[in-house]
Amino acid sequence: MEENTKVEVTDKDVYKHYFSSILIYGIVFFALAICPGLNEQIEYDFCNYIVVLGAYYIGYVALALPIFLFFRPKSILESRSVAILDFIKRQFKFGLTVEERIKNIEPKENEKQALVILFVKAFFGYYCVNLLCNKYILSMGYNIDFLKEFFNQAVQYGTANGTSFGIAQYIDDTFDMWRQLIVMVITFVLGFSYLTELDLFKNKIKTVDTTPLGIISCLSCYYPFLILTDKLIPRFQEQSIPVDNFTLRIILNVLVVLAHLGMMLAVLRLGTKAGNLTNRGIVTSFPYNIVRHPEYSMNMIYIILTTIPVMLLGEISIFGKIIFTFGIGLWLYLYYLRAVTEERNLLQDSEYREYANKVTKRFIPKVF
Repeated sequence: MEENTKVEVTDKDVYKHYFSSILIYGIVFFALAICPGLNEQIEYDFCNYIVVLGAYYIGYVALALPIFLFFRPKSILESRSVAILDFIKRQFKFGLTVEERIKNIEPKENEKQALVILFVKAFFGYYCVNLLCNKYILSMGYNIDFLKEFFNQAVQYGTANGTSFGIAQYIDDTFDMWRQLIVMVITFVLGFSYLTELDLFKNKIKTVDTTPLGIISCLSCYYPFLILTDKLIPRFQEQSIPVDNFTLRIILNVLVVLAHLGMMLAVLRLGTKAGNLTNRGIVTSFPYNIVRHPEYSMNMIYIILTTIPVMLLGEISIFGKIIFTFGIGLWLYLYYLRAVTEERNLLQDSEYREYANKVTKRFIPKVF
């Protein structure tokens, strides 16, 4: 639990933090709820991001105050919600000179951190909840039934077609299902991490990357910014790899699933510390004892596995292959850029600097 400092944290501090938070979070929730572009993504009336985030907000309003009054967490003294309101109030001061007005527009460092952290939580929290509601939660029953039938189906495939061919055919038929199940687990862990920040979960945010390059390179990989990225950088977007050679397709399918398993392992190792742009503490266990960015490594491998075979074996013109190669390079560079900008923030932490000195490679062990 958070540290108890009943002497230092007064009732006034608690109430100021609480009411500032419910005001800020209420404004954010209202903005998300009425945004036409986000509402268009809703597919189910009873299971959508408005319902989930609304319940989350109501729960915070009902439970946060008594919890704060009882535990008196020291973090209240550095309330980010209060910092955001201070920044907003400063914009409405009258009687200032032009120089003072310009100076007020620029947030202080703690205000900048608070604003970006709020954006990260709101944007990525919404993103994960919306994805889970639209794509995964309502299909959970089917996925569980699928898992129950796994061994039975595997036996049927093997006895009907021979063990080797049966397993290969089974992989080919179920490839996308396994990929979707893995992505669902990753999304759930990330969503939980974005919507929680407690010492209980050891995921208090220390710092966040506030640089434009770091934020833009990260957001470029997520909807709705991904729409623009896809326009500028071509990439493979199909659910299955369109390779006619059965053996090659099976090999690629297995490698893609393994890459997704690698992503999932990296995210699960981070647990409640997982998330973009933020430093919530250092994880040094496998696979982070081998490379510093295993999830990005697996994403880059996934891009290579799903694009290069299509480019080499597909009916694409020479010019098309040039564009495709350029797109692959840009996507790989985008993940490299994300790692570099992320580390620029993390290296402010002495614990991470010590870790980086021990684990010297970002992506490939002993190579790169």
